[in-house]
Amino acid sequence: MAAAAAAAAAPEGGSSTGVPQKNKPNWEVKQHRYGLDMIKEAQADGSYSVTVDADGAVAGEAAAGEALPFPDTYITCGKCKSLFAIADEDLGAVGKGCRVKCSVCGNSWYQSRDRLFDIPNESHDLLPANQSDLDRVARNLSKDISPSFFGVGKLYVGNLDFRTSAKDLLDFFEENSSEKVEVCDVSIVMGPDGRSRGFAFVTFYEEADAKKALSCNELECNGRELAVREPNN
Repeated sequence: MAAAAAAAAAPEGGSSTGVPQKNKPNWEVKQHRYGLDMIKEAQADGSYSVTVDADGAVAGEAAAGEALPFPDTYITCGKCKSLFAIADEDLGAVGKGCRVKCSVCGNSWYQSRDRLFDIPNESHDLLPANQSDLDRVARNLSKDISPSFFGVGKLYVGNLDFRTSAKDLLDFFEENSSEKVEVCDVSIVMGPDGRSRGFAFVTFYEEADAKKALSCNELECNGRELAVREPNN
């Protein structure tokens, strides 16, 4: 699972003029407490909590008592598919829910309490979104393409140096292909230990770009000659 901090919008019909609102969510404060980077501190009872200042820095030990327990529920943006940890009380004190806004793609929707999903803590961790995924969504939006688009023309890329990042590969193909190409997504395959397994899959905005990028086969990236070919499947 992946997540990035979200901010809730004021509910429909609300105002900034001091007029009482039916349901004013307090998510904008709590998102800092939960933490954009979701840095977890294990507690004796197995729960997790974190306190993060408004500038994104983790608060000192003096503020540890203000840390909020990590939510047990999450929501999904229907447009870019990002996941967000959010507690029932973040949807306001009254009513069936409130409007929320995805901080990744800007999509807004009404989130009801009965549509909160349980985080399967026994089998999964809710982790920060990969920067490469956030960059892909931003590129898609700039092209007026669906934020959930992952590209076409997939290529297998092997013999990676373990330190090679998604951005390294994106830059490598866009700078070294025989003709200009535009990379949509880079997915480096990771092992159970969180380390690169030495290969990745790269997709492009156009099928023709994948053909052009085959010219990068046996070119050097971070000291290794890459194996670039069309995937078996």
